[in-house]
Amino acid sequence: MKTLGIIAEYNPFHNGHLYQIQKAKELTNADCVVIVMSGDFVQRGTPAWTDKYLRTKMALLNQADLVFEMPVVYASSSAETFALAGVSLLNSLGFVDMLCFGSECGDLLKLQDIATFMQHPPKDFYQTITSYTAKGFSFPLARKKAFLDCYKTSNPDTTQTSDFLNEYASILDDPNNILAIEYLKAIQTCNSPLKPVTIKRSDAGYHNTDLNAQMHLASASAIRQNFFDSHTLTQVQSYLPASVYQLLQKKNNRFPITENDFSDLLYYRLCHLNESDKDILDLSDELFFRIKKELSSYTDYRSFIEKIKTKQYTYTRISRVLLHLLLDIRQTDIFPTQGLIPFVPYARLLGFSKAKSSYLRQETKIPIITKPADGVSQICDFYESSDSSLLQAVCALYEKDLFASNLYQRVQSRVLSCPLNDEYRQKPVMLS
Repeated sequence: MKTLGIIAEYNPFHNGHLYQIQKAKELTNADCVVIVMSGDFVQRGTPAWTDKYLRTKMALLNQADLVFEMPVVYASSSAETFALAGVSLLNSLGFVDMLCFGSECGDLLKLQDIATFMQHPPKDFYQTITSYTAKGFSFPLARKKAFLDCYKTSNPDTTQTSDFLNEYASILDDPNNILAIEYLKAIQTCNSPLKPVTIKRSDAGYHNTDLNAQMHLASASAIRQNFFDSHTLTQVQSYLPASVYQLLQKKNNRFPITENDFSDLLYYRLCHLNESDKDILDLSDELFFRIKKELSSYTDYRSFIEKIKTKQYTYTRISRVLLHLLLDIRQTDIFPTQGLIPFVPYARLLGFSKAKSSYLRQETKIPIITKPADGVSQICDFYESSDSSLLQAVCALYEKDLFASNLYQRVQSRVLSCPLNDEYRQKPVMLS
């Protein structure tokens, strides 16, 4: 019995995601696929296009067997934290053997080489990054330049040419390569036995908004953008598995949700911005004062991101900061238990295939939460011998998930007129 793990957002699930699962199962002979998925808010700092339960069902209809939620604190964080959380959760389940991820590169050896460098960089690596960001470069570009500066210096015995170094550095241009490197680093950090498997992406890329009519492959960004432009699912039908298209047609009152649906809530939050908020995750002093300065011209969520965006601070970075302000996610929320309890201390089950439900009865290193209302008591029972302050931190982490989902559901209900149960009364999606 082999079990394959995938960390994803499925925002929404498309043909490329189905290809990844099918190809990974073919390469590994896995008979169970476990997904760790972002909940109602995603890594680029935005609300998901549709709710986590509908996205869970998309995955279960397309060969996923178990779907767990990544806590919102990690799901809306940097690539490094996002990857570490996903690997930690899969590792703590105890029954997952492999981690599969997409990459533009498709070369596991090159990705592992860069990951090893990043995991154990030379002393001046981060200083070099800082020197570039101080010159106005964005963090991704500063990291790439620092890599070029430091890689050859740290490998003096190699005879790498400039073409070789540029090829390696170009790997850092692509978002799925970056995530792949972070997954490989996370496996090292967790000392995890997970075997990495990478599938070369065939679509145009994470940020690309073009549709490839010949291959019927497109990024989730392209699907969302083309849906917004056309206001119809027909435009993107061929880029979705038939089961997903049919599900979305049937549940067309549950999407789309955008940042601007949260505009008034964000404005209210920013009006109360004060010195005590300086420990909000990703919020620098410079951004704090830019937000205060520009707030008088606030019109909506998206345009405000554009207004305070700079060459140094990317759209995604600003988007995450504003989301962290809205959800009150702080620096201290990232490592609440300081390594004394697994990095992700619980596994919230979003859905499962009935045929693979036996996996849920296996012994795990973290509690599996199936009923949201019972989550806190399950956590308390599982960690009853732990220090009370650690237990409180884990419960607070879980309660942020509940708050975030309830907030999303209220907005979804108001904007789309689709009343759903609040988070306390939700049940996992089960596929017979």
